[in-house]
Amino acid sequence: MPKSTTNPRSWWNQPPLWVGAGPLLAFLVLAAIDLNLAKDFTSEGKALIGTLLGGIWQWMVALLFLVAVVIALSPVGNVRLGGNDAKPSLKMFDWCAVLICTLLAGGGVFWSAAEPLFHFISPSPVFQTMGLEGKTAAAVDPALAVSFLHWGFLAWALVATTTTITFSLLERKGEPLRPRTLLVNVLPHRWVDGPIGDLADGLSVVAAIAGTVGPLGFLSLQLSDAAGQLPGLTNSAGLQSLVVVLLTAVFAVSTVSGIQKGIKWLSELNVWLTLALAAGLLLLGPGIWLIQHFFGGLVTYITHLPQMALLPRTKETGVWLDWWTVFYWGWFLGYAPLMGLFTAGVSRGRSIRELVLAVAILCPLVTNLWFTLVGGTGMYLNLNGTDITGAIEADGINAAASTLLTILGGLPLSWLLIPIGLVLVVLFMCTSADSMSYAAAMVVSSRNEPPAALRLFWACMIGTLTLVLLRIGTSLTDPTSINALQAFIVIAAVPVTPLVLATLWTAPRLAWKEWKREHATH
Repeated sequence: MPKSTTNPRSWWNQPPLWVGAGPLLAFLVLAAIDLNLAKDFTSEGKALIGTLLGGIWQWMVALLFLVAVVIALSPVGNVRLGGNDAKPSLKMFDWCAVLICTLLAGGGVFWSAAEPLFHFISPSPVFQTMGLEGKTAAAVDPALAVSFLHWGFLAWALVATTTTITFSLLERKGEPLRPRTLLVNVLPHRWVDGPIGDLADGLSVVAAIAGTVGPLGFLSLQLSDAAGQLPGLTNSAGLQSLVVVLLTAVFAVSTVSGIQKGIKWLSELNVWLTLALAAGLLLLGPGIWLIQHFFGGLVTYITHLPQMALLPRTKETGVWLDWWTVFYWGWFLGYAPLMGLFTAGVSRGRSIRELVLAVAILCPLVTNLWFTLVGGTGMYLNLNGTDITGAIEADGINAAASTLLTILGGLPLSWLLIPIGLVLVVLFMCTSADSMSYAAAMVVSSRNEPPAALRLFWACMIGTLTLVLLRIGTSLTDPTSINALQAFIVIAAVPVTPLVLATLWTAPRLAWKEWKREHATH
C-alpha cells in the first residue's frame, strides 16, 4: 500500500533529516581538520566520477529531453497534473516566474556573463576541431551555443520534466512528494518505505544543499570584495560573515512566508528587474547585434547539439568535459529530485504539455536570451577594444562574479545598471536558496506545506554551512573551500543518479496509464 503523506514523528526525528545533514557535517569536519585532505578527496573523486559516469550522464540527459518532448507531443500530453479537477494555484505569469527564478536562474544569472566569455576565449573542442580561433568575431556564435547547451533545453529537462511528471502522477495515487517516490514501480514498496527510501530522501537533500551552499559562498566572497571597495569598508572576515547573514535573512524570511507570498514575491521582483536590465542592455548596448547573434547562436546550438551533448571522452576532451559539461550535469542532477517535487507542488492544474513547454522550451529560451544579452555584450565590448576578458584569463573562476560588473561598467548609465545587476544576482541566489529550503522541508515532513520551523531550519543550515566553509579558507579571497564543495557536488550526485534514471521508464509509463484510465471513464 502507498505510504501515507502524513508522518506522526516530529520533523526533527525523521531519518532523512539526519541522513541529509550527516554527510554535509562530516565533510565540514574533514575540511576543518585537514583542508588539503578534503580538497584531494573531492577533486580526485570528481575526476574518477567524470571518467566512470560522465558518458552515462551525457546520454541520460539527452534521453530525458527526448522522452519529455515525446510525451508532450503525444495525446498523453493532455493529462493534467493533480487530476482533471485540479485548478492552477498560480497565474500563468506567476507560475513561469517561479519556474524561471527557482530552477536554474540563480546559477544562470551568476554565469551569464562569464561562461560565454570563457568559451569565447577558448572554444569548445567541438569547434576547435573545425579550426575556430578564440577571441574572434567567428567565435561569438559557438561560444553562445556551448552556453546554451549547459543552460538550455537539456539542462532544464533534466531538472524538472520527467521527475515532475513522475511525482505528480504518483501523488495522485497517494504517494508522498519525496525523492523516494521516484523508486515506486521500480523497487518493491516495502523497500521504498524502509531504509532505501530514507537514503534516497536524505542523499537527495545532500546533493541539493551542496549545490546551493557552494555558489552562495562564492557569491558572498565576491560581494564582500565588491563592498570592500566602498569608502569606509574593508574586505574582512566580519564583512564576509555579514554578507552571508544578510543573504540568509532574506531567503529565510522568503521561505517561511511560503510559495504564495515570499517565494512568489521574490520571483516576480526578479523577473521585473531582469526585464529592466535586459531593456537597458538592448537600448544602451549593441541591441541589433545581440539579437542577430541570439538567433545565430541558437542555430549553431541546434545544428551542433548532438556533437556537443555527446562529445566523446578522449585524452584531449576529458579535462574540458569534467570542467564544463559533466560538472553541470552532476550539479543539475543533484538538484533534480528536490526541484522536481517543488515543481510538482506549484504545477498542479497544468497539463503535461504545458509543463514541458514551459520547463523544457520556454524557460531555456528565456535563459539563452539572457546569456546573449549579458555575455554577448561582453564579447562585443571586447571585440571593440574594451578589455573584458583580461580578468578571466588572469584569475579564471575567481573573476566570474565581477565579470558582470565589468560588462555593465562598459555601458552608458553604468551607475544605474551596476546596482541593478548586483541586486539581481543577490535576489536570484536568494530565490534558489529559499526554494531549496522549502523543498528540503517537504522531503523531511512529507507535506506539501511543511512546517515553518522546518523551512527555517534548512535556511539556517544553508547559511551556517556557508559561514563555516568561508572560515575554512586559508585567506579572505581564497575560494578553496568553495571549490572543494563544488567538486563534492559531483560526488553527491552519484547516489541520486538511479532516482533520475528511473524516470526514463516511470514517467512515460505512468502518463500513458493515466491517459488510458481517463479515456476509459468517458
